[in-house]
Amino acid sequence: MIAASSLEVRDLSLRAGAAREGRILFESLTFDVRAGDRWVVLGRNGAGKSSLLAALAGVFERFSGTVAIDGRTLDDWPSGLLADRRAWCPQFWSDPFPASVLDTVQLARDRGSWWQSAPGASDAAVHDALDRLDLSAFAQVDVRTLSGGERQRVAIATTLLQGAPLLLLDEPASHLDLGHQHRLVAILRAHALRGGAIVASLHDLNLAWDLASHVVLLDGRGGCVVGERDMVMTATQLGDSFGVVMRAMDVDSSRRFWSAADSVGCP
Repeated sequence: MIAASSLEVRDLSLRAGAAREGRILFESLTFDVRAGDRWVVLGRNGAGKSSLLAALAGVFERFSGTVAIDGRTLDDWPSGLLADRRAWCPQFWSDPFPASVLDTVQLARDRGSWWQSAPGASDAAVHDALDRLDLSAFAQVDVRTLSGGERQRVAIATTLLQGAPLLLLDEPASHLDLGHQHRLVAILRAHALRGGAIVASLHDLNLAWDLASHVVLLDGRGGCVVGERDMVMTATQLGDSFGVVMRAMDVDSSRRFWSAADSVGCP
């Protein structure tokens, strides 16, 4: 089992670019993430999904409100200890220097004191992560030569190997093919079942439905809807947020979404 961690968001307001004069992304956002939860953040381009994930990680300035992990505000956490509680996987990565896939993910495993309590376990954990993300064959490959989807899987492996119970992932399914998308969902659901927690932004509504237990839906106009997946992910609310006509159908104990052909230009 994973050591449980909680995330409390209270009256959070963000502005674009973290500038006080920037446009309002959303205001008064409040929700709690508990062990076992799988929160998905949805919304149109520019609604503030990436900014929210970065604010929860403590790397994007909050206009107002508080974010706390295990009852302790982010500002009160020393950076090394905070890294033991939450891992942040940003949307974009840069690889300015040559490094193998194995060396890249190993950095997360060796980054600090948390893992020093388990000598000898590091190599096994690294190779297990590579195997789960279908990366074992790429262990000695330079990360700069990988495709977008392959590099994304390296980023996810690096996040998992940080060992934090709370995972904050910004567009983790970007560039992934269908098979690896389903593998990602299985890995994240397993993390939550072991007592971890997930907050991830996604664009694919069907993938979001498969992953989420709870949803934050940003409408791009400063508003948001927060709650359990089945209450938030309705065709009406999704259509209003994305500005399209949405359809939904329950199929094989799941729900599938698509936009109507005449959606262009809908308010």
